[in-house]
Amino acid sequence: MDAVAHRESRPLALSESRTDDRFDVVVIGASLAGCTAARLFALEGFKVALVEHHDNPSAFKQLCTHFIQASATPVLRRLGLDRLIEASGGLRNGVDIWTRYGWTGDIAPLDTDGNPAFGYNVQRRTLDPLLRNLAANTRGVTLFSGCCVRALVQKPGLAYSIELGGRRMGQLCASLIVGADGRSSPLASLAGIKVRSAENSRFGALQAYRNVGLRRGTCSQMWFRGPEVGYVFPNDDGVTVIAYIATKDRLEGFRDAPGAALEHSMATFPDAPDLASAQPIGNALLVKDYPNLWRPAATHNIAFVGDALMSLDPLWGVGCGFAFQTAEWLVDILAPALRDGASTEAALRHYGKWVARQLAGHRFFILDFARRRGFNALEKLVFSAAAKDIEASRHLHAFGARLIGPANFLSPPFLLRAAWVNLRRPSALTAQPEAAV
Repeated sequence: MDAVAHRESRPLALSESRTDDRFDVVVIGASLAGCTAARLFALEGFKVALVEHHDNPSAFKQLCTHFIQASATPVLRRLGLDRLIEASGGLRNGVDIWTRYGWTGDIAPLDTDGNPAFGYNVQRRTLDPLLRNLAANTRGVTLFSGCCVRALVQKPGLAYSIELGGRRMGQLCASLIVGADGRSSPLASLAGIKVRSAENSRFGALQAYRNVGLRRGTCSQMWFRGPEVGYVFPNDDGVTVIAYIATKDRLEGFRDAPGAALEHSMATFPDAPDLASAQPIGNALLVKDYPNLWRPAATHNIAFVGDALMSLDPLWGVGCGFAFQTAEWLVDILAPALRDGASTEAALRHYGKWVARQLAGHRFFILDFARRRGFNALEKLVFSAAAKDIEASRHLHAFGARLIGPANFLSPPFLLRAAWVNLRRPSALTAQPEAAV
């Protein structure tokens, strides 16, 4: 922790209004994870400072699939955000996946009550301001917009408080500091917390359109063909996001005109969307390198959520869902300790263990696939069975929606059923055995 700046304490000096400098929780970053943590802590009765470097209330994250996994839907309901998403035109999502073995079908996984589970497709330009406004107007939350963290400050009785820069200057003190400031996390850098990384062998191109001709309905669609992956994400306001991801040996063909290269590549997939009359919105985004990053869940009185905790290969669309979920886990685990005025040390250790239990397996599989050009033997077994059998497809979609973990997904009973399906049932009508896997 030798990177921490030590400064003398001084009262918070505000340029526009004045507030106490003492909070129960300080949250750095007002995107999905930060706003979720701030609102949920405030609903538990805590006084929360929410610090955001953007001064524009309509700011949003542009590099995103705009896909919220079904595993996060309970958190959205708890926030009261699900109703706002639907009122703004967000779509309940499912996904249909194509491999050489055929389409899996848009088969909804089941939640713990046995009901069809769904997430949401919604543009970040819609979602981010909605959630930020919801959090900022929650009783107990004070939003410090246009502000950044200049330093961490040691104070008596606290491990650290933060020194603000930007529109408002001064210090904010709290028993808990939450890092929700993205994959680069300036807070982690100030605290001297090192990030771990692993290679991602793929690049990606992403473009939003209007008037896309969808050949398989309004569910999300995904193609796996050897080293190539394609996506279609229908969103609110008639906007459809198209994404293409492939290994970096194909990157050179995208450098000069990523939008045109994306359209050409997507056209080669079976049942691809019709882009002949589609209207591009803005410029295509080309992501040349996106390594997998993750940090310790907590240290001293600092905890991390969302991308500041773990930012993985966007191929799987887990970022939004895990942002909501990690924030909820932190609140549920830390709230009792904060309410009792007890030390947060034990609760933060518990949070770290819970995060590892819930996410380490998912991270392992994502890191493994990020190094490969195609499916391994188990993935071939699972996807081939899912193209032929509804229950196998439902099980696959439950894992894809992060409703179940790797141990459940690859349980011996399921693998035996998948093997039986592949032995006893013919190929799906949509199969293309000559395609790469």
